Amino acid sequence: MRVAYGGAGLITFGANAVAGFESLADQSVGAGDELRYTIEQDSEYEIGTGVIGLSGGTYTMTRTPLRSSNSDNSAISATTAAVCFFTMLADDVAQYLADLSNVSDASPSAGQALTWDDAASAWKPASPSGGIVNVSTYANLPGSPSVTDLAFVTDQKALYIFDGTEWDRVSAGTNEVPEWTTEPPASALLSKDGIATTQTVVASDPEGFPIEYSYDTSPSNQTQATISQSNNTFTITPSTSSANVGDFTLRYKASDGLHSTSRSTTYSLAFLPQTSSLFGRWDIGESTSYSGSGTTWNDISGNGRNLTIENGSYNSSGFGGTPVWEWTGTDSRIDLPDDLSSVKTYILIAGLPTGVTKQIFFTASSSTYAGYVNSASSGSTMPYGTTHSGETRTSNINGNDGGSNGGSASANYGYMEANKLNILAIRGYQFNATTTRYSDYSSTYAQPHQLRAIYMWTTMLTDAEIKEVYDTYPSASMATWDGA
Repeated sequence: MRVAYGGAGLITFGANAVAGFESLADQSVGAGDELRYTIEQDSEYEIGTGVIGLSGGTYTMTRTPLRSSNSDNSAISATTAAVCFFTMLADDVAQYLADLSNVSDASPSAGQALTWDDAASAWKPASPSGGIVNVSTYANLPGSPSVTDLAFVTDQKALYIFDGTEWDRVSAGTNEVPEWTTEPPASALLSKDGIATTQTVVASDPEGFPIEYSYDTSPSNQTQATISQSNNTFTITPSTSSANVGDFTLRYKASDGLHSTSRSTTYSLAFLPQTSSLFGRWDIGESTSYSGSGTTWNDISGNGRNLTIENGSYNSSGFGGTPVWEWTGTDSRIDLPDDLSSVKTYILIAGLPTGVTKQIFFTASSSTYAGYVNSASSGSTMPYGTTHSGETRTSNINGNDGGSNGGSASANYGYMEANKLNILAIRGYQFNATTTRYSDYSSTYAQPHQLRAIYMWTTMLTDAEIKEVYDTYPSASMATWDGA
């Protein structure tokens, strides 16, 4: 380690080790550890015992010199030119030559190790000859080894030691951290029906060491799902109890026996409200609704009202890493079911990229539309048209109440976050036309955007129920909920 500053007392080390050597952090050295050291500085040197300090990632060392280039063996004045090596002194190696006086009469062969035989109270030649067995491949390692047995695997040019449970490969030189080749997603939505999610992860080791996989969760006592593991394949089975809604983080870990690396996924569990009143539900992120190819968008409410998406393309990693349908031009359009007169609540999960300042989401005609947002318009977000009997038109974007008649287009635009998925609810507005479309008002108001899902209910959802829908989506993808 290079010295950052110090003098003749406490020294502070730099952040990095000398090239070709490992740092104190690499060797998991902690505060209070006592190490032998050698300091070299030009023609000066110092050998002694040091006690390590660690604060905020910075290592220090209190020195007790044993020998030095000073005539009185005192500490040298270390500068930034000094380099400190952690060593073993000859004094540290206990040698008990007298114990070898009772070697068995059996003559060891050249290079053969000796082992102590308790029954005979004598040292005897070890087996196999030479102390290390040589095998051609990893598969040929001895099947019934003893602890500390050594074996050299020819095709890997690698030495292994048996730890009592398994063969561990012995590293020579710097060991690199395993690298991920198949990573888990940053976030994922668990099935509301208890259907398990299977996630396979893959990591490889640059030196060829075998990878062992494990996991943990935060919080450790999460109740959203049970998790099982088979090597690098993990099965996440969600709870079907509404009492267990919420998020948790699953950390996937890969280790080569020396270094570990990890990737995390935030899993969300939530349940939809008023399912008996669902008119239609379409979700790009649900494989039963959209397969990942084609333009057919299946209704997963159970009512069979499938849609066809026009133009645009599937994006498996939209805002926040979630699957979406994306239009990059002014050509968005979806023909919605023919008769929407019974629908009282519409919910969109959609987002606008930076720079898009206006959009009309639902259109029946030039004078019948809803879900109008515009950064520069004081017009209503749902003008004209009809209101369901006995109901009041309202809008709710990310928990913000749009007010009377849904509020102004500019106010509702202000409630949206760019480059995030937003939840936009329209309540009480009645479409009576035989053809109602998603977007497609005109190119001016059908701007580039991303769409994750459309919901329709034949009842008026409350703000709390809209929040329940919001909670079914990964928090990393969604705009901030501003309501209660």
